[in-house]
Amino acid sequence: MTLRETAKRHAPSRRALVAAGLFTAAVAIVGSSPQLLGSQVAHAFAGLEDARAGWLWAAAACFVSVLVTFGLAWRSAIRSCGGDLPAPDAAARYSVAAAVNSFAPAKLGDALRIVLFSRALPNEERRWTCAGVYTTIGAARAGWLGLLLVGGWLAGALPIWPMLAAAVMVVAALGASLFARRRTAGTKLAHFFDAYRALGSNPRRAAGVVAWAGAAMGLRVLGAASICASLGVNRPLAAALLIIPAIDAATLLPLTPGNVGLMSGAVTVALQTKGVSLDTALTAGIALHAVEAAASIVCGAAGALLLARYPSPRLRRLALTGATAVVALTLAATFGLTVL
Repeated sequence: MTLRETAKRHAPSRRALVAAGLFTAAVAIVGSSPQLLGSQVAHAFAGLEDARAGWLWAAAACFVSVLVTFGLAWRSAIRSCGGDLPAPDAAARYSVAAAVNSFAPAKLGDALRIVLFSRALPNEERRWTCAGVYTTIGAARAGWLGLLLVGGWLAGALPIWPMLAAAVMVVAALGASLFARRRTAGTKLAHFFDAYRALGSNPRRAAGVVAWAGAAMGLRVLGAASICASLGVNRPLAAALLIIPAIDAATLLPLTPGNVGLMSGAVTVALQTKGVSLDTALTAGIALHAVEAAASIVCGAAGALLLARYPSPRLRRLALTGATAVVALTLAATFGLTVL
């Protein structure tokens, strides 16, 4: 299959483009006129004016770092399966998919992530292998999330079922590693266990995947804590330890495009268990979703530029240099206006 045929096959349909456009327009309308969703939401949007910009920038830096560290976790798993992937490319591929998840429903960005990372694998059944990589990283993430869920459950802020779901996923991953460790891939479905086989036989590489996933989870907590600190929430780190598990539990089923409403609702409920007022909790939810989405979109755009095909190396260097300069100047100007 030629490159043109492959691009045509994976190109979004006209209906999907129309739906994405309508959704983007709806978000723009709500963002400019939040009173359409009620006075409480309008007050929450108004509360963003009182947020301290320095903490919001700290949150943005944390969420950008989350994209990079999760990309490095994918890189570790891909390399264990025989793939060759530079660190910048891994971060770019992860970020592009994260940007898609900021708009698309049903976590379509995750499917795109499997497609993008599978291109770094040498075997013919690389899509199956990469799907297995997706679940191994999900299990590593679930393990760290389970620790946060235990704390939230002990604090009475979270139900027990998300913790049980995380435990089941970790146990299933460990069982799959033991099952696949001494078996070879003979069918397409068997290639799904390539990552389990490779990581199960090399604990050092498995530890690298788990470590990167843990670093990403820690950075998410710090980002949420920065959002809380920007709004004057007491003990922001303790609040963030409840917010992140609540978000992940609420977004297990992606019912809305980009999880709009689900994330803010989860943050609101988590903060109200700590006695935070409804207006402040709503504002924190809106701010967290906005900052995380902005980080994903900006990094996704940069990743798309990095991964794009150019007619010549010289044009690639010029495009990347120009884009880097524009982004740096824009960030510097925005930081100066909002903080300095």
